[in-house]
Amino acid sequence: MKSKVQNIPVITNISIEPFLSQELSLLFQELDSPVEVTPVPYMEYRSYGDAYGRADMVFIWLNLEAMVPDLDNGDTEFWKGCISDIKRLYQEISRYLSEISQANIIIALFEHYSSYLPIVTGHNGDAAINGLNRSLMESLSGQAAFLDLMHIIASVGISNAYSAKNRYRWNYPYSQTLTKAVAAELYKRHLIDTGNTKKCVVVDCDNVLWGGILSEDGMDNLKLGSSGLGREHQDFQRFLLSLYHRGVLLAVCSKNDLSDVLAVFRGHGEMVLREEHIVCFQVNWDNKPDNIARIAESLHIGLDSIVFVDDSPVEIEAVRAMLPEVTVIPYHRETMYGQFGCFHLKSEFVEGEHAQRNETYRTDHDRRLLRTESRSYRDYITSLAMQIDIHEAVPLEAARIAELSQRTNRCTNGKRYSPADARRNMGQPGVWLYSVHLKDRYSNLGLVGAMEVSGERLTLFSLSCRALGREVEDHMVAFLKQRHSIREIEFAATDKNADLKELFEKEFRGFK
Repeated sequence: MKSKVQNIPVITNISIEPFLSQELSLLFQELDSPVEVTPVPYMEYRSYGDAYGRADMVFIWLNLEAMVPDLDNGDTEFWKGCISDIKRLYQEISRYLSEISQANIIIALFEHYSSYLPIVTGHNGDAAINGLNRSLMESLSGQAAFLDLMHIIASVGISNAYSAKNRYRWNYPYSQTLTKAVAAELYKRHLIDTGNTKKCVVVDCDNVLWGGILSEDGMDNLKLGSSGLGREHQDFQRFLLSLYHRGVLLAVCSKNDLSDVLAVFRGHGEMVLREEHIVCFQVNWDNKPDNIARIAESLHIGLDSIVFVDDSPVEIEAVRAMLPEVTVIPYHRETMYGQFGCFHLKSEFVEGEHAQRNETYRTDHDRRLLRTESRSYRDYITSLAMQIDIHEAVPLEAARIAELSQRTNRCTNGKRYSPADARRNMGQPGVWLYSVHLKDRYSNLGLVGAMEVSGERLTLFSLSCRALGREVEDHMVAFLKQRHSIREIEFAATDKNADLKELFEKEFRGFK
């Protein structure tokens, strides 16, 4: 099924077309999604209300040299006035956009590397530009996201970022190299916004989390620390911990004795990762493809959601051959970090949310034990002592609802929302968007489901795999039947959501 067109108005003072749309179109081909870029002259931004209304994101990209040609004249008072005017302009644009659109706003921060003045004055830093950017970020915090153009230019190199030909012929000062990097960043923001990311990192231990072979060298002789040969492993642990804090599940798959590995996690003073950060340990002497498959099964995630990191070429090739859906990253301190670009994660995170998610997965062992000890499935459900809360969604829940719709593959009607979609629909007359929260005797699972009804049409139904097997979907359907007269259901059938289709066929008359 072809994805919808991605509408991206760009408020600008340079001739971005056809440069930007060409690069974005190439990237969005991966999602089979066409792109429509609408250049908006920044002095006429209020004349393009229709474009903002259907926008998926709005990109503000103003070139400082085009705005202030006399930037290098050295007049301090003139520059102070410019900062004030630019700040006021951005505040007005952001305020206007927030009133008429639910789309995410992304602002390109300013740069001034194209100036020829440092040739004669030397490179004295960009305190003025940094101050302007800092002022914009402080005044627009919470209203917009920011694209650090100076960092992108640094990554491609100043000499590769600009084009005199484009500048004088097309009023576009940048090169194709920079355009491609900016488009890649916008595409990355789209993937982040829609929750299109891997979910779990499975890591080996020996010569990955620490240097050395635990079974041969012993815990006291492992290379792990803030300096010397152990630093690269501690640095990698810190990186993994940063992923954990942004919602990535961490699992361990190692050929070792479990008691020895747990002793390192619990007792080695240089370990950054601790036992509570690991959602699943598969530590034994079985083959790693089988262990990774067990991890996927225990976490209720697909193999295509897993990234596996190991230093052994033999293990790497075994996983590639037997589990081709798994993304494999050979451990190498110089080359591996770039391969983690398959993750698309929000830079901010909610404190405690990751711990709650890990706790849910870890307590699944207790739930499975309860299931085996229960005399019947009904006794099991009763013993769970579930508390299900369904209420109309609030704006703070938009990001999680969008994440659910994007990540859920089994108990879903196939509808995918962005946070902007969820926020937009919350304010529509005749549209009811509900969030579903779940607790049981073992943990608080949080927001696990979402439903949306538009008139008499069910437009969204999504339930996290973490909540399956507990009749939560039955409670959701009962809630809908009590509150609404459902006459039509949007449903995109896949090879994974057949069970939900069967439930709908049973509960909603006329659904096929």
